[in-house]
Amino acid sequence: MAERVQRLEDIEAIRALWHSYMLLYDRGGAHEELGRMFTEDAILEARGADSGDRYWRGRAAIETDFFRRVSPLRPAGDQRVYSGHHGTTCDIEVAADSARLVGRFFEMTGRGQGTLLAISGTHTLRCRRESTGWIIQSLTIEITFCAQLDTVEPRTAFLGKPPEA
Repeated sequence: MAERVQRLEDIEAIRALWHSYMLLYDRGGAHEELGRMFTEDAILEARGADSGDRYWRGRAAIETDFFRRVSPLRPAGDQRVYSGHHGTTCDIEVAADSARLVGRFFEMTGRGQGTLLAISGTHTLRCRRESTGWIIQSLTIEITFCAQLDTVEPRTAFLGKPPEA
């Protein structure tokens, strides 16, 4: 019974880690917090992006070269959300001190000038249990669909409340 309870707790912890990753990413500029979710030797791989397949090796590279590029800092006082992920349909496997999550995601993200991108794909996380909890050892982002929406009113190009005029 204790093993079963531990397995269920591990599954929920992995799911919570994935959701926390998406929420921090969507907030924008949370580079250090996002970086702490990864092991020092982590690998992040992006496939199917319009810029081509790429990968980043090591927490520092993921934090500075990936997150600073795709999740830029917001101006002071700006509380808008520039991206919105919805994670769903995930499968989680746990074995002792390692785990794997494969989950579908959908994202809407503002690109300015009234342009939105609608993106969907798969996140595959390989996680490792450490003394502080679960941490991401590798993340593969596989983009399977991307559409640019150009006819959006500029004031609705961001998710959240637009700035006061």
